[in-house]
Amino acid sequence: MASREGFLTDEQREMLKIASLNVENLSSSPKSLSPSPKSPSMLLSEHQLKVPAAGKAPTAGIAVRHVRRSHSGKFVRVKKDGGGGKGTWGKLLDTDGESHIDRNDPNYDSGEEPYQLVGATISDPLDEYKKAVVSIIEEYFSTGDVEVAASDLRELGSRKYHPYFIKRLVSMAMDRHDKEKEMASVLLSALYADVISPSQIRDGFVILLESADDLAVDILDAVDILALFIARAVVDDILPPAFVTRAKKTIPESSKGFQVLKTAEKRYLSAPHHAELVERRWGGSTHITVEEVKKKIADLLREYVENGDAFEHVGV
Repeated sequence: MASREGFLTDEQREMLKIASLNVENLSSSPKSLSPSPKSPSMLLSEHQLKVPAAGKAPTAGIAVRHVRRSHSGKFVRVKKDGGGGKGTWGKLLDTDGESHIDRNDPNYDSGEEPYQLVGATISDPLDEYKKAVVSIIEEYFSTGDVEVAASDLRELGSRKYHPYFIKRLVSMAMDRHDKEKEMASVLLSALYADVISPSQIRDGFVILLESADDLAVDILDAVDILALFIARAVVDDILPPAFVTRAKKTIPESSKGFQVLKTAEKRYLSAPHHAELVERRWGGSTHITVEEVKKKIADLLREYVENGDAFEHVGV
């Protein structure tokens, strides 16, 4: 059986040897000359030395789990779970220190960088389309060039959004003078079938009817103006005459849109000579193209040369 002293340090063995000698010396002296000597076990206990049975290593009064033997043979206290302590490696997954990634390190990998969520703005194609058509309409109201407006709308693409172009064109014209209202009607007629399909024209006016309550908040006579736009579209053959009757079945009777349909039907489309009345309601001057003006002047000059009647054409 192995000796217990094999588990002691040199210092502890020396202390045990001195304690044994003291016991022998004291045992040979009279008991009255000195107090009761301490046994070696008592002396060793003062130094917090315990020698457990079964040959286990001494732990100096400290739980075995928290004691580590150094290379010098001394026992040192360590942190719970093996973390810290002089001459120790620390805990297996020690995350007390801040990790730092050096981008100048030759072994630097950008994939090791911590992820950061960055908000990205998602653009709505319809919103982008609406912004673009406002510029087209503003330029058209400024120049009156139908061909440029048609070309710009073609280049913009997004044909499925054309009903919103109609809504924007008419609503912008409603808040302006008669000149812009007439120009809007002329542009709708020019775009019909070639750039904007008949079904898109219809859908655009349905959207206007559904928005009539909102338009009436900013435009006092919105009901009458929108009714005239619908009547003009019917007269110009870009809306079928049955449009008013069909739309009345889908628009709530309590809405401004329903009032628009009733006004268009009774005040404008049912009146005698309503086509001429509607066409001239906003002046109608922009309805005549440059080519039509040139043709009219040429016809007048030819008639003048043929008849020689200067007085008939003095007022021209």
